[in-house]
Amino acid sequence: MKHTLVTLSALLLGFFMLQMSNGLQGSLLALRADIEGFGATAIGLVMSGFYFGMGLGSLLAGRLIERVGHIRTFAALASVASAMALVHLILIDPVTWVLIRAITGFCFAGLLIAVESWLNASVASHERGRLLSVYAMVGMAAGVCGQLLLDTAPPESFLLFLVVSVGLSLALVPTALSQASAPVSDVTQQRPSIRLLWQISPFGAVAMAMAGASLGTFLGLAPVFAQRIGFSPSEIAYLMAAATLGALALQFPIGALSDRIDRRWVCISVALTATLTLAYLSRVEAQGFAVSLAISALIGGLLLPTISVVVAHINDRAPADSLLAASGGIVLMQGIGAAAGPFIGGAAMDAFGPTGLLMTLSAAQAVMVLFAVFRLMVNKGIEPEQKTPYAPVPMSAVEGDLQLPETS
Repeated sequence: MKHTLVTLSALLLGFFMLQMSNGLQGSLLALRADIEGFGATAIGLVMSGFYFGMGLGSLLAGRLIERVGHIRTFAALASVASAMALVHLILIDPVTWVLIRAITGFCFAGLLIAVESWLNASVASHERGRLLSVYAMVGMAAGVCGQLLLDTAPPESFLLFLVVSVGLSLALVPTALSQASAPVSDVTQQRPSIRLLWQISPFGAVAMAMAGASLGTFLGLAPVFAQRIGFSPSEIAYLMAAATLGALALQFPIGALSDRIDRRWVCISVALTATLTLAYLSRVEAQGFAVSLAISALIGGLLLPTISVVVAHINDRAPADSLLAASGGIVLMQGIGAAAGPFIGGAAMDAFGPTGLLMTLSAAQAVMVLFAVFRLMVNKGIEPEQKTPYAPVPMSAVEGDLQLPETS
């Protein structure tokens, strides 16, 4: 395993740069759009554009990789994403930003699919779980660093947009110079299938959509929420970093628990706690910064790790010959939720004020709880020894443990 990590270290470094830049750009755009006078609904649409692009990219980027290879695809898409970061400064308009974010989302879908499929195909089955755990941890650490970079310059300036562009460009360097061989597959990949995902696990399909909605809404609009209740950009950077650290801290305890009991009960417990916490917070006054840091870490820890549990639940039930199609369904359902969530959350913030964000997140978690209870009443869980090993997945709209043929 140590040798594998050394061989793939350049690829993981490139992935770190991608996720760091992406984390910074998401929060930066939310704050800058609010400063420019965009309404919450418009900001939600801008954030939704990214996930719409990711959903489209998850359908089409695989063909691009098959035609020109992993390295060329990575280089082309990273270059486009780097350029798009700067276009935000040239054309400050909500409609234009939605389009730019959709293009950026498409690029990130292809970039993450290239990285994930490369990693999956570069290791044997007995090492894959550990490697993907490292991959997820790298992604989360990059997310924390990206949020903290928000504190290095005011969001109304151009400097942070340059930082995003430079980060995306530098992600090319370790990948292009890596000595690790990109995988070559002569197997035709199955097409993503939401229908198959529903047949495998109705709860998994609904829960992935709700988890995606929570992820997209929180990451897209939480900076706007914090800014509108009086926090400074510097404080917002630490609040968002705290949320990511909270997710990192609770990822493995929640996953370990889901290996021991029915994963649906874990989802119910976590989502119900999140629902009640968010509903309570929507009715109380804004807290001091120190208390808000703890609250942010708690909310991040409750909302974000659920995705990994749902993916594991689906993998427990997916036949071996349907993993790819199910993985594609996971990506699509999460993408649908992540695209719809920020728009609904933004509209709720325009209608009810900043607390509309908390109401939206609470509603998404409540739907997950109710549907999980319904499925528990009609479908028995599986035994612990029949479960696939739990592994965390990165907090993005493209995941699902793509299973490509192993290379020798």
